Amino acid sequence: MPQPHDLTGTHVHNVPIALHAAATATETRLLWVAPFKCKIVSIGAYFDVAATGDNTNTTNINTLNGGTAGTGTTEIGNKDYALATDVVVGTEQVLYAPATPLAVAAGTHIRIQFEKVATGLALSAGIVQVRFQGN
Repeated sequence: MPQPHDLTGTHVHNVPIALHAAATATETRLLWVAPFKCKIVSIGAYFDVAATGDNTNTTNINTLNGGTAGTGTTEIGNKDYALATDVVVGTEQVLYAPATPLAVAAGTHIRIQFEKVATGLALSAGIVQVRFQGN
């Protein structure tokens, strides 16, 4: 019987994310755990409400490789909501899209960090899509 890691093509896992209020301090949350040895192709977010980027008061979204212990802090991708970088409803916000997908072990934790800059920027609830392929 074929297993998910045997199937060709890209798997998509949708993860709901909660609102991040502007006043909230920098926070890091678990996003996804690799179900098997795989390659992460891309990670993108879709938000329910638009937001306008700002150079002074903003929020940066960082994607982190937490490793199999879940404690790693290596940044693999980011989206900084500086001036002219806005959230558009229905438009993917690319958080990670490397030229060469990242190979990870089964059980690797991918974390999402909302990094507050000055007074921050509110980001609505939404979903994050993790796209991955079997090795």
